Amino acid sequence: MTDRAPQICPRTGAYLRPYFESLLARAVADAHTARMPLTVLWVDADETQEGNDTHGPEAMDVALSALVDELGEELDGRGPIGRMEGDAFAVSLYAVAPYMAERMAEGLRRRLAGRRFRSPAGAFQLTASVGVAGLRPGEPYGNLLEAAESMCGRAKQAGRDRVVTR
Repeated sequence: MTDRAPQICPRTGAYLRPYFESLLARAVADAHTARMPLTVLWVDADETQEGNDTHGPEAMDVALSALVDELGEELDGRGPIGRMEGDAFAVSLYAVAPYMAERMAEGLRRRLAGRRFRSPAGAFQLTASVGVAGLRPGEPYGNLLEAAESMCGRAKQAGRDRVVTR
């Protein structure tokens, strides 16, 4: 029996980045072969450092876990979710065009708007900026992932709590 590293984040239930990237690489190869659409969402929780400072890391972990839950509900099982960094997640959506993924991302924003979280410091809300990027012919998975992250950066620069699509 071999000792295998965990592939799931224990705090959020999302796949860890190395495993998610392996799934994305296979999905990109399959999409190129089948000439099917593939879209990646990069979802980054807004202002989490301020949230950690005010409400504490435990409350923020609960909020990030809820973000993953809401994302899963919005996607309805359409693709794997990976934890890319502390407060950033990515989703691989096979056979989903960018305009459809953009609608899902907007649905996530609406879901989060309806959630309130509590800590000893009081109630708070979590928002997210989302980048959407559709696979281009011949594009490698790393470029697709970078494009989605770049679009998320544009969403943050435009004021946060919004969706930007390539």
